[in-house]
Amino acid sequence: MFSFLKSFTKFEKIILLTILVVYIHNLFLDIMAVDAAQYAGISAEMAQTNSYLEVKEFGKDYLDKPPLLFWLSSTSIKIFGSSNFAYKLPSFLFLLFSLYALYRFCILYYTPKIAKYALFILATSQAYFLMTNDVRTDAILTSCVMVSCWLFGLYFSFGKIKHLIFASAFIGLAMLAKGPIGLVAILFPIGIHLIYKKQWRHLFSFQWLLAVLVVALVLFPMSYGLYHQFDLQPDKITNGIKGQKGLYFYYWLQSFGRITGENIWNNNTPWHFFIGTSLWDFFPWFFPLLFAVYFKIKQLFFDKKASPEIISFVGFTALFFFLSLSKYKLPHYVFVTFPFAAILVGEYLSKISMKSMKNWIVVNVSFGYIVLILLIIYPILFFKENYFLLIILILIQIFILFFFRKKSEDFIIQYISPILILNVLMSFLFYPKLVTFQSDAMAAKWIRENHPSEKVVLYNKSSHLFNFYSQNSFTKVIGKEELKNCNEKTWIYINEEELKDIEDSNLKIISKKAFNQYRITILKLNFLLENKRKDVLNYRYLIQIDQ
Repeated sequence: MFSFLKSFTKFEKIILLTILVVYIHNLFLDIMAVDAAQYAGISAEMAQTNSYLEVKEFGKDYLDKPPLLFWLSSTSIKIFGSSNFAYKLPSFLFLLFSLYALYRFCILYYTPKIAKYALFILATSQAYFLMTNDVRTDAILTSCVMVSCWLFGLYFSFGKIKHLIFASAFIGLAMLAKGPIGLVAILFPIGIHLIYKKQWRHLFSFQWLLAVLVVALVLFPMSYGLYHQFDLQPDKITNGIKGQKGLYFYYWLQSFGRITGENIWNNNTPWHFFIGTSLWDFFPWFFPLLFAVYFKIKQLFFDKKASPEIISFVGFTALFFFLSLSKYKLPHYVFVTFPFAAILVGEYLSKISMKSMKNWIVVNVSFGYIVLILLIIYPILFFKENYFLLIILILIQIFILFFFRKKSEDFIIQYISPILILNVLMSFLFYPKLVTFQSDAMAAKWIRENHPSEKVVLYNKSSHLFNFYSQNSFTKVIGKEELKNCNEKTWIYINEEELKDIEDSNLKIISKKAFNQYRITILKLNFLLENKRKDVLNYRYLIQIDQ
């Protein structure tokens, strides 16, 4: 499996190793609210209750995301214990497999040079660094889509049934990861490819019946669980709606309902929302991607023989368009298109002239100077951190900027180095400091470290982060009337407004521990600037009261 690395130079292997180190370090960073914290909480609860076919959240029926992430992460938690690493590990392994599948896909249809470019492009995209840290369902979906497309390519090239079976299994896994979008993301580009190449024998083969059977078998456990949890109980109220049908919700409403309008979720995002978010999420490759799409369109219309496959083109453009039609959009929804985008950019960069290549290098070297400036001002404006590591990063960036600036053959290091150094900075310095502003996690850790045997309750609302880091999926939630039952050995977790209510009552606070709170997934300049941060921080507290 690792034999393909023999074609990489020593310096390219160092770059791959550096990327891997950042990925692995991200596994140990605290989970970020809101979505990742919710999924981690559900996974930990599943590991505790062994309720795999009927997914629960705080002991209540859960009907939203498919269960594959929960199944894998809960199994990992059972093996390694409840931790950041255990929750993130399965998604990380899937992402590594997607990079391997991408490389093999490009070897199948293109050249080793394009395969190498595509691998580096995808591995250094901001989305891949993010998916190893802020783990949601997209990492597994993205991997399953890429792996399935590669296996279908093998099946069309060599006709082996085993490739069809495994490709179909990954369709099922993609659907278990994020619903019917997994089916569309694979079969639509595959189908258009077969039509474009006039491969009618594959398109109308009876062997597709075998594929349907394999997909159905993979989906059966989840479908069985949904049917028993919801469809057989028409009087059950879930998400405020009576008689929710689990199978209909999963196979239609949750995905296609966002396009048709049947799904009530609507965040009023414009059609061009993903174009704006991809500037960062596919950074630093977004602008080369625009040229790559134009290059591919010209190729498809004027030089069809030069295009060995159009899976990547359709996989990126059509999916990006379909997802843009959704009434509810979040930036990570288009991550599934990025492996296809990496192939397009890799092919484009391998075929442009050396003059054009130098132009792209100039653009990214300019970004390298921006990174250098950021490294210098970072400890002054943002967080006072490890100066030794900062100095090392600054020296590396200076070395790269001046030593490689005239060597056009060193394209990989010239273009990749700034974003790689930036992510080393973020992974080792920025994120570790940032997650300390998640009060739920910090409070739960403080209790475990300092008062592990004492009782703790949550006031008025539950918290996935608190439950995950306290390693108790069922931390009790109390209301105002239950405060009288709390003695001096009970810790109560509350926010600022609730603290004022207690201070204004007849209850006496005998212990109080404050924790900084900020929603770290929505960063604003006043928070990043250390001298203004206190103006935007909220606080939450652990208190003990005396009746």
